[in-house]
Amino acid sequence: MLIDERIAKGKLLNKKAGQKMSPEKRAEYLKPFTQTSILKEEMMNLREENEGVNIILKQANKSIRKDKFSAFEYGLYYIKLEEDSKKKKKKFKITDMIFSS
Repeated sequence: MLIDERIAKGKLLNKKAGQKMSPEKRAEYLKPFTQTSILKEEMMNLREENEGVNIILKQANKSIRKDKFSAFEYGLYYIKLEEDSKKKKKKFKITDMIFSS
């Protein structure tokens, strides 16, 4: 994960290039760090509950939403499905390549 947005902003402002940036460009540069900080905050707000074999994540504080975490989780699941399908495509039997007459 990326560093905290406050640390990133401090490092950016310590450089001449960061000091010369317009506020819009600075905000654009810091956007990934801000999104990571929000994701970390949402993840820390979740608590785990077990119902049989299912694991359910519930919000500890309802004022903090979990939209970004849910999107992150779905993204990871999609990546896993894509990797699994690529592994299945790579497996082949040499006997499938041999033609007999």
